[in-house]
Amino acid sequence: MHSLPESKKNHLWRKLVWHTDTDLHPLGPFHLAEVYCCDESNGYAIWYVRRLAKDDARGVAGVENADYLLQYFSKNNRDAAIERAVMLANADPSADRVIEALDRLAAGAQKVASDR
Repeated sequence: MHSLPESKKNHLWRKLVWHTDTDLHPLGPFHLAEVYCCDESNGYAIWYVRRLAKDDARGVAGVENADYLLQYFSKNNRDAAIERAVMLANADPSADRVIEALDRLAAGAQKVASDR
């Protein structure tokens, strides 16, 4: 089991929507799509982390790998923030359709480029 990095210790809820099968690719690369809700200094944020391979056909064409701030909630809306994150990550039994929906939301979201 991997220990959580310091940056993820403020996560209230998280779900890996899809990730590389480590049994098939034990040495990497590791790709993933993740949704999480975290405690920020003055509220709660829902993030979509997109780290797919360049040649991966999942999601909407043209969406870049990055961290996307999908929605922000005030300090008094903790439960609503968690509920929204859960609903986004579990909107469909198919991980591919969830990634497509998240990619569509990401088009209007604040993007934080990643150097990973």
